[in-house]
Amino acid sequence: MTFLLGIDIGTTTITSIAVEADTGRIVQSATTSNDARHQDRPTGRSEWDAERIITQVIECVKNVVQLLGSEASQVAGIGLTGQQHGMVLVDHDLDPISPYINWQDQRGNETGDDGVPLIESLTRRLSDDQYYQHGCFPRTGFMNVTLSWLAAHNQLPSNCKAAFIMDLVASRLCQAPLVSDPTAAGSGGLFNIHTNQWNTDALNAIGVPPDVLPEISSVDKQVGTVASDVAAATGLPQGIPVFVAIGDNQASFLGSVADRHTQLSINVGTGGQVSAYSDSTGQHPALEVRPFPYGGYLLANVGACGGRSFAALESFFQAVARELFAVEPAEPVYQRMIDLAADISAAETGLTCSPLFTGTRQDPTQRATWTGLSPDNFTPALMIRSLLEGMASTFNLGFAAILSCGVTGITEIVGAGNGIRENAVLQECIESQFNMNVLKPKHREEATFGAAITAAIGCGILSDLSDSSRWIQYGCTNVDI
Repeated sequence: MTFLLGIDIGTTTITSIAVEADTGRIVQSATTSNDARHQDRPTGRSEWDAERIITQVIECVKNVVQLLGSEASQVAGIGLTGQQHGMVLVDHDLDPISPYINWQDQRGNETGDDGVPLIESLTRRLSDDQYYQHGCFPRTGFMNVTLSWLAAHNQLPSNCKAAFIMDLVASRLCQAPLVSDPTAAGSGGLFNIHTNQWNTDALNAIGVPPDVLPEISSVDKQVGTVASDVAAATGLPQGIPVFVAIGDNQASFLGSVADRHTQLSINVGTGGQVSAYSDSTGQHPALEVRPFPYGGYLLANVGACGGRSFAALESFFQAVARELFAVEPAEPVYQRMIDLAADISAAETGLTCSPLFTGTRQDPTQRATWTGLSPDNFTPALMIRSLLEGMASTFNLGFAAILSCGVTGITEIVGAGNGIRENAVLQECIESQFNMNVLKPKHREEATFGAAITAAIGCGILSDLSDSSRWIQYGCTNVDI
């Protein structure tokens, strides 16, 4: 029996799975908390110990190999994914020489000597067609912004390379040179999504030498094969092919959407993403245009609202219990909130919510609001329900932006992430807003599963994306193994 390994390097957790090649069934999985964040950094910094992340990945893979036992010898290939946008500097030996600075970092909002925020300064310096070329505008936490900040502060050593974290891990597994797939490179804000090359004009504009960036490769190519030291540390056989890593948004889509031409992805975790496949690029201020593996693009409405919005209201209710009634909640009230919100409609009472507690990627200054409050609808149940209805409405606006770019034929929604999987009321609100059914994959680890699919295609076990659809099943069962 043949198996593929998938690895996902997330902000909160690191996960590895073993997938049976014939059926696509996840037979073993292991997850560890990503505890590599430096806790002593100034406010606004999001810096992580990259070497610690690599160690955690090795340990996670080792755990899956141990669960496979003697069958580990049947692993045919390894695919990787991980959080996009952030970066770490490495030397010629692939050793980190800077912290891993991830997508949450806020130094791009700092003002320079001219009193202008770095983000605004970069936007002015880049060409007018930067969105067309890169598929996105500069955002704090993106590679282009972080590299510019490092260069301006004399923290960009000569002969270093900037790496996405999953690309670094892939290279370290093989002791091979850094390479990056367009799905990852496109998240840096320096990659021409039409030519699939780094944009040297943009690099010159932000003061970064082109040789800092890795070579562009493709997800269907090998980075190399498992090195002897990694084989010894994990128990994997030496020589297993490791394929070029894929961006996590694309990996999640690939690992949950069986038909990219008819299905829309709504992924709700801490944030929320609405994504659809397109054969061509589009332009809309609410969207990022991201390269899709094996061709085409993913149009993504990113980060407007998600689990953090629901958690903010939960925190408010817990504060009321503590501060007004001197009661310390013994456990989270997440499920109780869902129960209260069932079988009612806030919209019918005139209560509406815009759940943008932390703004949007386009306008971070936006904040959540409730409107239409009256003595009759100012209740916990209706506040919860209106928030969930507001989330569904926000996702629908993202879908409208996608439709404006010429995407047609969408008939179903694939709901991914725990925010949908564990919240039946949110699913109901989405189905009502979109007038479509929400399908939920039976497996939980959509991005990790997508990484395993890339390995299967790279090995020739799956012939193409259409063939990968036989691995994806939907239903109410959420059991992986």
